[in-house]
Amino acid sequence: MLIGGRRFLPTWLSVALTAAGVSLFVALGMWQLERADLKEAIELKFEQRLTQPYQAFSPGDELDDDLADLEFRKLRLQGRYDNSRSLLVDNKLHRGRAGYYVVTPLQLRDSDHLVLVNRGWVAWGESRDELAPIPDPVSAGGVAGIAYFPSEPALQLGDVEASAGWPLLVSHIDIEALQARYQGRLLPLVLWLAPEQQGAYVREWNPVWMRPEKSRAYATQWFAFAVLALVFFVTLNLRKIE
Repeated sequence: MLIGGRRFLPTWLSVALTAAGVSLFVALGMWQLERADLKEAIELKFEQRLTQPYQAFSPGDELDDDLADLEFRKLRLQGRYDNSRSLLVDNKLHRGRAGYYVVTPLQLRDSDHLVLVNRGWVAWGESRDELAPIPDPVSAGGVAGIAYFPSEPALQLGDVEASAGWPLLVSHIDIEALQARYQGRLLPLVLWLAPEQQGAYVREWNPVWMRPEKSRAYATQWFAFAVLALVFFVTLNLRKIE
């Protein structure tokens, strides 16, 4: 094949490497587009349910049915906090600052079940060895917030638990792994404490950690890499006609 007065003579190795590279880049681009669509659907569900009023929640006999449709719903719970067994969820950034979430179990009224309540974000101090005291939360009048089901992070380093005593420092919330600490009484959901509730911590809740637009930007980059691979494949395999 002649291209611009040069003969196109690719080797089998260059064909195989280019095909593998282009396939990989296209697959990664499609994966980012799928992630963007998923995040968009999650954000839409989150925003729609924020417009709905708070609903009372107390687990009944059919617990699975009670929990089936609670994701991102605004709930009002009655119970008593157990501040002596709070969790600190490490490695949380807010506007570029490193910090952690303060999560406290709520003993539901007339029930043996506990619900973890994420009370918000606080920055680390000068030393991670000296924790700021955790003030007692207020549960009078009910605890209002947004329900969500925690998922494991895409990249997990080390064990879930990073400390032995209370408050317990954890890398992320894993309900199953934490059940032993709470005698198997945890419900498989977490409550994002509503901003209007009393408390000193930052509460700016978002159901996705990266916006869909950023995933689409990454997809564009992967597709651009695929195009560049094809350009390099052609230009590097053109031979001057003697």
